Amino acid sequence: MDIAKVQEVLKEERLDGWLLYSFGRGNPLALEALGLAHLHLTRRFAYLIPREGAPTLLCHAIEESLFPPLPGARRTYHTWRGLWEELSRLLEGKRRVALEYVPGGAIPYLSRVDGGTLDLLRALGVEAVSSWPLLLLFQTWGEEALKSHRRAVEGLLRARDRALGLLKENPKATEKEVQGAMAETLLALGLVFDHPPMVAFGKNAANPHHEPGEARLEEGEVVLLDLWAKEPGGVYADLTWMAGLRVGEAAHQAFAAVARARDEAIRFVAEAYREGRYPRGFEVDRVSRKVLEEAGYGAYLRHRTGHNLGREVHGAGPHLDDLETHDFRPLVPGLAFTVEPGVYLPGFGVRTEVNVYLHPTGPEVTTPLQEAITPL
Repeated sequence: MDIAKVQEVLKEERLDGWLLYSFGRGNPLALEALGLAHLHLTRRFAYLIPREGAPTLLCHAIEESLFPPLPGARRTYHTWRGLWEELSRLLEGKRRVALEYVPGGAIPYLSRVDGGTLDLLRALGVEAVSSWPLLLLFQTWGEEALKSHRRAVEGLLRARDRALGLLKENPKATEKEVQGAMAETLLALGLVFDHPPMVAFGKNAANPHHEPGEARLEEGEVVLLDLWAKEPGGVYADLTWMAGLRVGEAAHQAFAAVARARDEAIRFVAEAYREGRYPRGFEVDRVSRKVLEEAGYGAYLRHRTGHNLGREVHGAGPHLDDLETHDFRPLVPGLAFTVEPGVYLPGFGVRTEVNVYLHPTGPEVTTPLQEAITPL
């Protein structure tokens, strides 16, 4: 962790410090920022980075040996009274302190400090302020991460092609068989994932989180392929691709609408960068959904326009969302995210999904832009 950069942001935001607090593994954002995600922690700890001066780690005495050398001092406790006494000393004179917290739980991905602990800190005179500006320091990618992402994209495309080839050769392959073929391809390429790819035929594609089963493709049905993977230790790529077996005009019209919504979202981000500003996640979601609502698909929307990409496929960084949450965070250079508008009608669903990386000059789409449903 670059303490100097953190303290620069603390000064910019007029914060007295950043308290990275967790009960065991309860705050994965703090663990990742401090490089502790691999540790087996079961007690409460706190790491305070003040606006000026050296940080301090406060941890349970029996877990002290687990912590790697972190910048600054180290204190221990072994009773609950001792913990509160040490926290009181640690926070003496601190008023505005950043925590993994958002008022009202507006962005639950960032709300990791429990209400009881917030009560305690407020009783100590602390004003809790959301740490999202600080977390952005850890959610942006460097050049090596971007290279890893590009390699993951190539793996996804090979798995997609394997699935499409299998369905052309054997139109009666089941969803699970197609899923298995894609997973096998990804693993053979050395890629990993938190869950196997999603495959949905026909009406199953109307469920964004369908679990593949024994369904077989029928005449006129769409195929939705959703796959994601990364190199070990890398960052994710995430792709959705639509195909179909002589599908009807309704599916083609719906796909054309989601493609327009996708392209309008990307255009909006690019235009904002040309104007010298960073768009907010909720703004992009509104732009994309407006296209679909005006096309008559408003009743068939089920999810946000896109999510952050990181070491987790659904990263904790800014999402393109004003539907499920109001994500006010800016889309700053170095972030990556998906743009994946979809509509889910009673008989079928369609979605398009691309990945976007933000350079200082604007967005780069790192995955193919599907323009029409692929015929089988």
